[in-house]
Amino acid sequence: MVYDPETGGWLLFFTGWRNANSREVFFAEVEKDMTVSRVRRILSSPPTRDAVNAIYDPWRDGFIVLTTEGGPLLIRCFDKGLRELGSRKLLDGMQDSGAGVLSLMGNYSEQNPNAAIFYPKGDRVLWRLVKRVDDLSSLELGEETVFSNWEGSNDVIDAFRTNDRFGVLVEYFTDRQNWRSRIAMCGNYLAPNVRGLSASLPVHFNDGYSNFGHPSFATGPDGKPKVLFSFFMSHAPPFPVLDYSRQWRHEIWVWEPGFNIFDTRVYGRMFDKLVFDGKTTRNPPFYDLLGARKVMLGVSCPSRRTLTVRVQQAVSMKEHLEGNFVEEVFRVVRGSWRTLEDPLGTLRVTVGKGSTVWLVAEY
Repeated sequence: MVYDPETGGWLLFFTGWRNANSREVFFAEVEKDMTVSRVRRILSSPPTRDAVNAIYDPWRDGFIVLTTEGGPLLIRCFDKGLRELGSRKLLDGMQDSGAGVLSLMGNYSEQNPNAAIFYPKGDRVLWRLVKRVDDLSSLELGEETVFSNWEGSNDVIDAFRTNDRFGVLVEYFTDRQNWRSRIAMCGNYLAPNVRGLSASLPVHFNDGYSNFGHPSFATGPDGKPKVLFSFFMSHAPPFPVLDYSRQWRHEIWVWEPGFNIFDTRVYGRMFDKLVFDGKTTRNPPFYDLLGARKVMLGVSCPSRRTLTVRVQQAVSMKEHLEGNFVEEVFRVVRGSWRTLEDPLGTLRVTVGKGSTVWLVAEY
């Protein structure tokens, strides 16, 4: 769902099945009672339009739309009347998952990014900052970095930014039968090498007949925080698909949680996994601990029995990035855990190349 500040209205961008192998992109206006009107198709198939994400475009008073289309990720600009003004391919080799997009407002210049995109690849959620998202011919993608590493198959994704949090809601495959949804979030300081902490969304639906995923956060049209989900029957049914409306059905549901999904105490514990390849070893990421009262670090390396771990802590992300931190170095036995009681606001962990660190933050 996208807010249009010029009209005060809320708009829904979504995909619909043309057949079992092809999707198309639709648009609708959302009324205050959550009914929809003026449904219209804005991108037909072929090619398949696997997933769609959108933001309001303040530079043109229109909309910026991202679609994954059977491999490539495309960015499209639409005017107020949903007429396409231009498009550009951003990336190849994408999953059929879409890419969450945030517009970054404030101290905008030619040098500063004015957008960020998030997209899944296997067990990771990756992200890039974007310069000149307002001009397709001048657009530049920043370096690809990991935002979250948790669970196995991450899939359909959307990005959010609130006053004190930013991150993603993402669908993931928990086992051979279940699609579920999780949150990965960081604090209010958006910088290229920060990472999010993850937990499953505590959605209290009876899913006896379906799985649920494709999560997306919104506050419109009535100002109440809500999460949109796609509930679907068997994603790959073992029986012949004869009636798509019954056997391949996706339904868009709206969940209004009775709690703040951005409050870490809702989850109790949040997680991430750090794999130290050459890039991560040279420049480890920063974590906003989001008020954690305890952090547990599990360390492993197949080639060494003991490992040297370097831990930095700071009171805030800004202070940490400016070099104002305290540092502790200790040795651990491979496969052991180390607990940090009452940590400061942010954390950075360094271990040797080839190591893995499991980070658990407790609230």
